[in-house]
Amino acid sequence: MKNNLKVVNGMNSFRDLTLIDLPSGDSLVIACDVSAGIGAKKDDAVTSPINVVAAGSLRVVLLELICFGAKLLCVVDTLGNEMDPTGVQVIKALKAELASAGLSDVPINGSTEDNMATLTTSVGITAIAQNERVARKADGTVSVYQFGEPRVGLTSLATLVSYDEVRRIRQRPEVIDMLPVGSKGIAYEVGQMAQTNQLLNYDREALADDYYSQSAGPATVILVGVKKSASEAFVHAFPDAVYVTDLKA
Repeated sequence: MKNNLKVVNGMNSFRDLTLIDLPSGDSLVIACDVSAGIGAKKDDAVTSPINVVAAGSLRVVLLELICFGAKLLCVVDTLGNEMDPTGVQVIKALKAELASAGLSDVPINGSTEDNMATLTTSVGITAIAQNERVARKADGTVSVYQFGEPRVGLTSLATLVSYDEVRRIRQRPEVIDMLPVGSKGIAYEVGQMAQTNQLLNYDREALADDYYSQSAGPATVILVGVKKSASEAFVHAFPDAVYVTDLKA
């Protein structure tokens, strides 16, 4: 894993995550997400239930941590809106989403904006986790599969890939990398996976289709890198997997 880290201002970074080494030898993993202008307030650009907005932002950071291999310790919500009613609804939604991920015992902290009236919704989520990642090395061609479809402006998260399925996928020995797709689209994240694993040859032309640049909003797509030699067994175990491309040295 160390070879895939970048040092930024004295701290390690891995894709969108920040890693902080502790004197004990352990390390913390920090993930964050923000949603603004999406909600039920007067000037929101996209109308969506506040519980879906809050749960969606939390889903992004939870999936980043699960895909990386980190144990969640704490969630912090930074809400650019009033406590009541927006903050109350956000906190309720965060607790429900944590419960759906099997993490109901994780504490939540946060802050709201009660000095100013706000006309748009703004929800920021930061998650602090303990690094438990065990790096897996690609020993040849890696086949990339996607789970889910690019979507934004959701009214429900019920039909998205579940946390349990993501965990089951990660436990497979043939899986060498996983990452959620957000606003930058599938093609961008395939490039990130290629760089991480130093497998820079893949069919970029096929990924030039507009579909692969669409936003996947609150991590509505998960990419999974699988050893090509074991890809048949993987697809048999997870028939919803959709082939994207092969990564080669």
